[in-house]
Amino acid sequence: MMKLSKRYARSIRENLSFYIAATVLTVVTLLLYFLFNIAGSAILDFGEDFFARNKLEDAHFSTYMPIPGKELSDLEEKYGIVLEAQRYINIETGDVAARVFERTKKVDLYEVTEGRDVVREDEIVISEGYADANGVGLGSNMKIGGKEYAVVGFMQRPDYLYMLENEDDSYKNISTFYLCYMTDSAFEKLNAEGCQYLVRYGENSDTAAFRKEIHETYYMRSYSAAPENNRILMVDQQAEMFLVMSYVLLVILPLIAVALISIIISRKVKSEQRIIGTLSALGYGKGQLMRHYAGFAAIPGLLGGILTAVVSAAAAQPLGEMGLADYEPMRITCKLNPLDAVLGILLPTVLYVAAALLSVRRLLKKDTVLLLNGNADSGRRKGRRLLADKRIHFSKKFAVRSLLGNPARSFVVLLGVFLGCFIMLLGQGFFDSINYMGGVAADALGSYEYQYVLNELLAENPYGGESLLVSGMEDGDGNSISVIGTAADNPYLNLEDKDGGAVSIGDGYYITSLAGLTLGWKVGDMVTVYNPLSMEKGKIKIAGVIQNNVQKSIITSRKSAAELMGLDENGFNCIICDTALPVPESKVAQEIRKSDITDQVKTMAGQMDFLLKIIIVLGIIICIAAVYVAINMLVAESRGNISMLKVLGYDDRRINRIVLRSHHILLPIGILLSIPPAYVAAHAFFLLMMDYGVMLMDVYISPKSYVISILLTMDCYFGSLWLLRRQVKKVDMIESLKGNRE
Repeated sequence: MMKLSKRYARSIRENLSFYIAATVLTVVTLLLYFLFNIAGSAILDFGEDFFARNKLEDAHFSTYMPIPGKELSDLEEKYGIVLEAQRYINIETGDVAARVFERTKKVDLYEVTEGRDVVREDEIVISEGYADANGVGLGSNMKIGGKEYAVVGFMQRPDYLYMLENEDDSYKNISTFYLCYMTDSAFEKLNAEGCQYLVRYGENSDTAAFRKEIHETYYMRSYSAAPENNRILMVDQQAEMFLVMSYVLLVILPLIAVALISIIISRKVKSEQRIIGTLSALGYGKGQLMRHYAGFAAIPGLLGGILTAVVSAAAAQPLGEMGLADYEPMRITCKLNPLDAVLGILLPTVLYVAAALLSVRRLLKKDTVLLLNGNADSGRRKGRRLLADKRIHFSKKFAVRSLLGNPARSFVVLLGVFLGCFIMLLGQGFFDSINYMGGVAADALGSYEYQYVLNELLAENPYGGESLLVSGMEDGDGNSISVIGTAADNPYLNLEDKDGGAVSIGDGYYITSLAGLTLGWKVGDMVTVYNPLSMEKGKIKIAGVIQNNVQKSIITSRKSAAELMGLDENGFNCIICDTALPVPESKVAQEIRKSDITDQVKTMAGQMDFLLKIIIVLGIIICIAAVYVAINMLVAESRGNISMLKVLGYDDRRINRIVLRSHHILLPIGILLSIPPAYVAAHAFFLLMMDYGVMLMDVYISPKSYVISILLTMDCYFGSLWLLRRQVKKVDMIESLKGNRE
């Protein structure tokens, strides 16, 4: 075995380019696993501590009748809960909205993250995400309404770590919306009309009885439990999604690298069949030889895994912070879990070793004489006779033999081109789809621009626009869904089926296509829904589906909606219009503009820019590495032929054209094959995101993105060939005299 061990250094030196490329592939595939794993774990740990420290709510609700302070205390004692009223006011200054809160003492406390808290009436602290995104520094002056305030600190609060302006928004808004706190005396001067109630339940709290009493006594207008509040939910859900994605990547991406590297290892083992035959004839056992070649295969797995783990552990903080794009600026502590590091090292190494063991085991089943003569691989010998009886140009015959006579090697080239273009198209597709969805989402909502959610039920509409009856419901699993009651001829809503035909809602309950996808409801189903305010249940039959992948809603007539909600059919609590309406601020619980969704999409696209660049770089590296190792293998296996061409007087440029262009046909094939899977993978990802409260996005890849991805793939392919020209140049004419030709 001492003699066998001496072969390691020589083999690594002779095949250095293979080991470098294989190690790079391993590093690239493991890096994303570590990135998502570190970020997901750190966000979960931060969220748990931050929520506990700042007394996160279990729910918040609003009522049509105010709850007096004495009765709040009575309810706390009666039901074993913590209950606190919080007043607030939304103030628009230009195109920017500030949500100014009254400071609370028991629930949803805010934490100053930089600077200091307010002391004087002309001082404010604001949400840190808005400040970062808009260049607001400590000491800056900001106008809220008609008064200027000095920014003395930045803050975060636990129910707004994911900064949604409205709970049913699809993405955060840090461009035109922020939170603000000021002194109690300064807040009183704002004459705030809005009020919500924050509640924390204890282990023995009777939540159902509490909610029922609130609804019967004070007429609950809305109720939002923390597990259904996307501002809270998305912290844990997205972190958990990062962890799920990390383990999916750990399985899928190394398997892709294994598919490439294992084929190459198998070919390299076969190319050493004479050596294996000699060692076998000298008495080395099957187990010794298998372990020896398994050691070669383990090198890229161990080296790549250890290198990536060391780099990831050292750079855990910046790696983890890459996952914070969707949140307020968290001060997380990132570290690489040792068990996850070991898993990342072992998985690719074990797979590479398994590929080598299988290849050696297969060869050792052959007759030793065949191994000594280099004839154990009959398939390769058949490839040498392709087109032997055809009178075609030598260079074309060589290309066909190289392509068809070595299907495994050709597959590596094809797979490298395919993966490179696929990953780049997928990254571009994510970015394009999000940008494209901005217009699609706005159109799906309807032609209105302003939506006023009222804090009371009205019977008459003196303000104009179209009135709606809107409320939230839940299915049997606690999933929330909105109910919209409207007139059948509402000019502002697009009530169409998937074929573009008009839908008349007067004859039943219709669901949006997004509701059907997320809840699994179909036309004709009889489903049970629960009123989260009154705790009563009702049954409805799904009459049809309205094409709308933005809202998760039941849409019906005002009368049917009122029956389902237990309200007066003449009442309404929402107005939509294409222009601003003179609705008194004291009656408005929430003002929503349809253009807000376009702003959300722009923000999402901006946050994804860095991820897009990472994905494109990943595709470039995989494409270059895969093509490089495959063509390098072609050169290594064709050394005898290259040497003979040199003996016959061919110069290096002609030899490069003959040898290196033999796989050009695989370039367009790999590119074309990558397009359908890119659409399928993007659609699958958007379906996954839909489960996390995001609208279902249509997959769209722009012509520009196609051009960029194809050109980058071509650059990677031809760049790899350019790098390999020196390998052809290094082949000596004496090689053809060694008897090692294919």
